[in-house]
Amino acid sequence: MAEKYGKKVRELMVKEMKDTFTGNKGFVFASVENVKADEMDVLRKKMRQSGSKYFVLKNRLAQIALKEAGLDELCDVVKENKTFGVGVITDDPVKIAKITMEFAKKNKGFSVSRGYLEGRVIDSAKVKELAELPGREQLIAMVLQMMNAPISGFVGVLSGVLRSLLYALNSIKEKKEESGK
Repeated sequence: MAEKYGKKVRELMVKEMKDTFTGNKGFVFASVENVKADEMDVLRKKMRQSGSKYFVLKNRLAQIALKEAGLDELCDVVKENKTFGVGVITDDPVKIAKITMEFAKKNKGFSVSRGYLEGRVIDSAKVKELAELPGREQLIAMVLQMMNAPISGFVGVLSGVLRSLLYALNSIKEKKEESGK
């Protein structure tokens, strides 16, 4: 009886993993060896705050789910690591890369092995490069600043013209006051 439920649980886990692999923009795979549970909780919390999630997978079930999702090229990630986890990229890949790379710096047992983004497998060096890019919010702010720069310049020129006119009118007023005295 227990075996029957165990098989059902494994099937549900594989289905959920497959849905996760097929329904998101990408992933960051990391080796998770000798990382304490409370440290992993910190990582999960940061992922949740960014609108994503992080979970540790069972190798055999992950292999099945990757094959069912049509991601056979990622099965070797599972074979290379005893214990590994996946950071799911739901929206901003830079944000997830930053979170995982920062966590890897602070935790020796955690190392980013690979990523998967927009249908391509990327190595850990590319994940690191991705983490060094400015985030989505920063890029939007930079674009808005660039778009705002010509307007700010124009306003500055206009205020300079108005200031010069004011100085000229003030000097005319002062001359009239001096000549009237």
